[in-house]
Amino acid sequence: PFARPFLNVVMDPRAAGPHTLVALRCLFRLLERGSFCSASYPVALEPLMRGVLACKFEQTDVGADEAVEMAIADLLALLASVDPAAFRPTTLMEAFNTVFVTRNTFVHSPALCYHFEDVLTSIVKSVFGDANRNQTAAKLMLEFLVNQLLHTPLTGGEALDESSREAQMAHDATRVLCLRLTRSCLQTGWPVGAALSGSANATPANMPPVPSLDPVSEGQQQQPRPGAHHDRSLIRIIQDDLCLSLLMTGQAIWAYAPGFVSIEVLSEICATLSTLWNTPSLRQHLICQFETIYTGFFQRALVLLRKRPNPTDSVMFNENLVFDSEVEIILESLVDLLCMHEVAPGSAASKTESCLEALYATYDCHLGRSDVSEGLMVELCRCCGAIVDGEGNAVLVPSAPPAVSSPENPQPSVFRAVPPYIKELCAEALLGGMKCLFKDDDVSEEVLAERAKRRNELMDGPQELEMMAPIDQEGRSASVTHTAEDAGSLSHRTIKSKKRLMCRAAKLFNEKDSKGIDFLVKSGLIPEPVTPRSVATFLRNGLVVGLDKAAVGQYLGNIGKPAIAGKSPPSWERDWFHKECLETYCSLFKFEGQSLLDGLRMFLAAFRLPGESQQIDRIIQAFADSCGKVCDENVRLKIFSEDPKRASDAAFLLSFSIIMLNTDRHNPHIREDKKMSVEAFIRNNTDYGRDITEKGKEFPPDFLVTVYDSINEEEIRTEGEGSEGAMTVERWRDVIRLTDDSAALISTPKNLDSGDLKELVVENLWMPMLSSIGAFWGYVHAEDTNAEAAAEGSPSGMLGAQGARLGMDIALEMLTGVRNIGRVDLFREIFVCICGYTGLIGDYRADAVQRTSAFVNSVEAQSAVIVALQAASDAGDEIGIDGWKRLLGVVFELRDLMLLGGGNSTQRHGILSESESDLLLEQARREWSIRLVKGDYVPGGDNAGGNPTGFLGVMGRALFGSVEDIPDQVQAEEQAEQEHAPVRTTHGKEDLVIWNEMAASDDEDDEKEEEDVSYSYDKPGAMANRFASAGTNFESQLIHEDMLIHHQTDMPVTGLERVDDSLPFQISPRARVRKRLMMSCDFAGLISQSRLLDLAGVKNLVGALVEVIDDAASGYDGSEELREEDPFKFPLSPASEAFAEVLLSEVAIRNRDRLGFLWQSTLKDHYQKRLASFLTHEPESANPSKLVMRPGAEKCVGGLLRVAACAVQRDDVADEVLSSLSMLYSLREGSELSLEGFERHLGEGLWRICRNVDGLAKLESEGWEGLLGLAEWCAGRGGVVNIADKNGAGLAEDDPSLQAYRSLHLIYHAPELQSSTPFASRRAVRALIIAGERGHCSKLCLAGLDLLHELHTRLHHNAEHNPSSMLEPISEFWIPVVETIAEAAEHSSDPGVRQHALSILTDVFLDKYGSTLSPRILATALTKVCVPLAGKRIAVLLLDESRMISFTEEIMIEFEQCTSLIYKPFLNHTKNLQSSPDDLAAVWNAILGVMKQLLSEPVEVEPGNEMTPSRLKKTLKELASEHLRNAIMVLKAAGVVASDAESTDDLSQVTWSAVDQMGFCTELSAEWKATGSAAGTGETKTSN
Repeated sequence: PFARPFLNVVMDPRAAGPHTLVALRCLFRLLERGSFCSASYPVALEPLMRGVLACKFEQTDVGADEAVEMAIADLLALLASVDPAAFRPTTLMEAFNTVFVTRNTFVHSPALCYHFEDVLTSIVKSVFGDANRNQTAAKLMLEFLVNQLLHTPLTGGEALDESSREAQMAHDATRVLCLRLTRSCLQTGWPVGAALSGSANATPANMPPVPSLDPVSEGQQQQPRPGAHHDRSLIRIIQDDLCLSLLMTGQAIWAYAPGFVSIEVLSEICATLSTLWNTPSLRQHLICQFETIYTGFFQRALVLLRKRPNPTDSVMFNENLVFDSEVEIILESLVDLLCMHEVAPGSAASKTESCLEALYATYDCHLGRSDVSEGLMVELCRCCGAIVDGEGNAVLVPSAPPAVSSPENPQPSVFRAVPPYIKELCAEALLGGMKCLFKDDDVSEEVLAERAKRRNELMDGPQELEMMAPIDQEGRSASVTHTAEDAGSLSHRTIKSKKRLMCRAAKLFNEKDSKGIDFLVKSGLIPEPVTPRSVATFLRNGLVVGLDKAAVGQYLGNIGKPAIAGKSPPSWERDWFHKECLETYCSLFKFEGQSLLDGLRMFLAAFRLPGESQQIDRIIQAFADSCGKVCDENVRLKIFSEDPKRASDAAFLLSFSIIMLNTDRHNPHIREDKKMSVEAFIRNNTDYGRDITEKGKEFPPDFLVTVYDSINEEEIRTEGEGSEGAMTVERWRDVIRLTDDSAALISTPKNLDSGDLKELVVENLWMPMLSSIGAFWGYVHAEDTNAEAAAEGSPSGMLGAQGARLGMDIALEMLTGVRNIGRVDLFREIFVCICGYTGLIGDYRADAVQRTSAFVNSVEAQSAVIVALQAASDAGDEIGIDGWKRLLGVVFELRDLMLLGGGNSTQRHGILSESESDLLLEQARREWSIRLVKGDYVPGGDNAGGNPTGFLGVMGRALFGSVEDIPDQVQAEEQAEQEHAPVRTTHGKEDLVIWNEMAASDDEDDEKEEEDVSYSYDKPGAMANRFASAGTNFESQLIHEDMLIHHQTDMPVTGLERVDDSLPFQISPRARVRKRLMMSCDFAGLISQSRLLDLAGVKNLVGALVEVIDDAASGYDGSEELREEDPFKFPLSPASEAFAEVLLSEVAIRNRDRLGFLWQSTLKDHYQKRLASFLTHEPESANPSKLVMRPGAEKCVGGLLRVAACAVQRDDVADEVLSSLSMLYSLREGSELSLEGFERHLGEGLWRICRNVDGLAKLESEGWEGLLGLAEWCAGRGGVVNIADKNGAGLAEDDPSLQAYRSLHLIYHAPELQSSTPFASRRAVRALIIAGERGHCSKLCLAGLDLLHELHTRLHHNAEHNPSSMLEPISEFWIPVVETIAEAAEHSSDPGVRQHALSILTDVFLDKYGSTLSPRILATALTKVCVPLAGKRIAVLLLDESRMISFTEEIMIEFEQCTSLIYKPFLNHTKNLQSSPDDLAAVWNAILGVMKQLLSEPVEVEPGNEMTPSRLKKTLKELASEHLRNAIMVLKAAGVVASDAESTDDLSQVTWSAVDQMGFCTELSAEWKATGSAAGTGETKTSN
């Protein structure tokens, strides 16, 4: 009761504004406090709201009036929020409309507008918050808002006057308000968390009963509620009207002109579309609507963005700016949509799906819908610069580097380039879509098993995986022919394959209709026999797969072929087939409930009429027969005849007249005064004659005027489909109805697997994405006529940094995602293309300077290198052998361009340094490098000591002349050089020979660069942000460098600066890029981390290195013809060839635990093949003794040695690898000089192998043979005394003979090898002694003799204590050892060596092991070696009388050793020899023979005491005779020789006969016989 007074004041028109305001505020406070809702004083809210709505007051003050309006709105909102169900729907709608109108009244007051908008939003939330009870009111409000959107006039553009601009602003404000309120309705009525019903693929035609707007709790049974059809009405409003209004308003930016719709309106439209998509409970009912929205709005905007013309004046320039701002809004909305990741409908809460997955599953994998996902992504890629054809095939790596238009000959450009900031948004959309796609990979066990199987197949060998259904030679694909029963069980892949076939059929149909239909039949898309309905259905639904509307109209208008005797064309070419197909096609349209004009618009929007009048007649007649029966003119208006024939004729004539009117009114070539007037149109169509128009059935003038005005205002246009045209109301209705009818007939996959879907998405999008990456990195297709786009493809400055960043982020995301879903095949394809985008491989038509400049000035190419290195580091197992080859090509090209640094994890020790120390010492390495740079090395040939050869040598002689300055000789040498010089190429790689050369860039010193490597990266701001992407970090690095470069220019010049203050800022671009790559790339990690690769991965890496080296060895020079044959080949400089050999050995060493596998699979064959090519002479060589110094040869030899040093530690491969060392010295006859120059390498390698005595202890004979053969080769290639040695004459530290001695010494003295020392090492020791003799190095000879003695001792010890370890009996090696020692004693020119050899030789017989020898061995050694050797040396000593005086002492010592060698072994083993009389006789006869030669003549000595030759000879002979006497006495005592010369004993006779022949012993003979007789008698007596 107390509300009545306030209402009376509110409704009193005489009340002043302040009074009314007080009354309204009182009511607001009472209602806010709940006074009206108490049980004591209940108040009916309906009359209260009606009274507020009837508020009238006297307007006196503007401010007071505004306050009253605000109070009314606040009170209405509060009333609606208390209990919306207490009001009639019309009352709520009236309240809403009142506030809405009031808001539009105060449109120029922002504060009031915002307040009224809040009030309207509050009312909407109140009504839609409990929509179960307020469905009618909700429907009214939604219809009101949608109608406002549909019917608010579109007025815009630049050519508006002031009043029109104000009207446009008002209309835009209304649209903005409606869109915001609509979005509030959707968010409140259909919250995101509401329960879903049905699948995400449900369409309005087959959707289940629509659920309540508020979710039902679990366990609560939802009861049927009255008025549930109103919920359906709400959905219908959204489906039919809201989506249409959003699309029609949004596409006004290109349907009319840029700026026709304000930015605010466009932003709200995009926000509303995002709300609809992000609400799954609504999205499942908007399947076909979103298909049109995505293709007709988002995709169309992207198409027009690419086709904006180049501005020719300021007007066009401003239009482009406005359009860009509009597209920016659309793209921001698209980015939000593609970055959405949500719980998949109908799945567990843990299973999520991305927007791309939802779009792909809903549309791309549906035969009756457009490829929305693929279309969007392809258009985004095209906007980023990708070149993609109509079938989705992209141009990846072009044959040439980034194209730049020449300013002298610019190419005409039709379309402008997409602005960089728009490209940024396109890249964000691509990147966001891919990130969400790869975010969760929740796949089934079946998919995981399939991925594992695919990966194993790829690892076993590269295979091309089918990405679509296979088609036989006739075009038939059995995998896509399915019946209706199993249609629901089709997989995504099968449906997509079938859809591809339909696209191919559509393309063929566009070329020639018979080909297309024939393909449909052969591929199983149309069942046989072919019926008119199946073809008509394809024509009706085929627009989504690419059917051309003109081709459809042409086929519909064809009359076909009549029957001809003897000929049988296909049924679809017959006249009756064409007629029935046309009739069936028209019957597939839904003309019910539409006027003839609307039906005609719908009909003509589905195809394009042909140009021939007879064809048009046939098509329009079929349309009239179908539409004339069910259109409003016949059903509702009853203006057509009831006779079907007359009605059809009337519809035909009216339709034809409408088409003629449409052409007349909208043909720009017809003058206005010649165009048809409304009167003429009425006159021509009122009455068609009594045969058609019945009396009383004439068309009313109002009806014809309506038709005329409609055509005059809106032309009938046949727009393109989807992104190729604008949406019309009629086409919208047709699409909606067509989708409703066909959706239920087309299968949708059930129980889909997200893993398979992700793979399918990637299969179809990776090529466009990769092409866009290439565009970001500056690659433009050669056929692209857009000169400006080409020029912008390789920008400098921050545009280049932007492209580098975007390309890096997308590339890394693709590589990571594709790898994670198990598509190794795609991963490899992408990786190979990224390597191509570096610009470092593929084109070698420019010289090194040009190639270096191109790379240094392209941050995009540098970013591609970073991506490739990072991908290889993260997924080296997956890139395959082709990927490794491409990556190695990039690395080798960087090396050749002097751009290769160490990497961010290695500091000073980078990839250009071996993990072990160099095989050569510093001085030797310097000499080797000089020889490589200067040219060929001739070991001991005609050129030895003469003029240098090679390119530099010839050039030097040409400039300065030779030493002898002989013109004929110079000319001959130059001619020989020209004949055998390498072919000169454009790229000039043949001049690069030093593999680890890190020369200074321009003026800098590399060592200084190494010290200052952190000059710009260790400072704040330069450190990489671990939370940022790789592209962002790289861009930040570029920005930081740019700031440092300009640091000096920003500082004032004081005159106090030091010279080195500006050093970090004055480095060359080459050095800057090298440092940049060092900070971003881990080059050394490619090798050091190879141990983390699996077995297949490291095999691929090694195989790639081997193939690269083989390509270089085959002489590939990078020519265009050869590169077309094999795109994975690239030329290799000699330096990079050596670098490849280094990397090969490094990988093998890093993977020592898998060395056996690598050796068997790759390394063994590689080294055999390479060494066979290196270590032989070319028969056509001008100088057969000439060795071309190839860096690859050195590193191949060094690599084998390093691998062998590593393999000796591996039991499984040591013998096999060491046995392969024989390849280094087991050469064909005549090739001994082939390894000249490698002596130091082999010597150091030998020592490194032998240092591992633990490994040597486990070697078998095969391994020992190879190792000792190398030791023998090295021992024979050194020994030359270094006279320039500061410490005195001696062997150089790296002398191969010295290295061989060290190795053999370690082998002989190592306790671990005590029982396994092989006898074959004797040959190496012999070579060592020979080398010492040849090089006049007595120390080496002495050391060799000591080694022989140690070998003798070691072998005897093994024979005594460990006989099982002896591979051969002692007799097999004892005599060769003796012979070797004797050889040194006989041939050495050094007395010390001879004396040492004789001493050792004597000791060999006298040691304890000699007693174990058999008489035969002793006799053989003495008769064949020792006694003859002693005789020869004695003869030599006594022959040269000139030396006797100077070297008396040496001669006496050696003579004594010779006589000791004769008698001591014999006397020591006499008892042993007595067991074999024949052996004893042989030895004694040999001794007597030597003595007869020595003592044959007496010596006459001159008087005096001076030492003369004769006196020395007499002394020596006396010494020899004394030894002979002692020997005879021993033999007589042993009973071997008798005193009587007449004895019948042969040995006695021989002995005394020989003594008698010795002239020097004539006087002593009797004494010897007597002494021996007495001694013998006494001995006999004693024994008796």
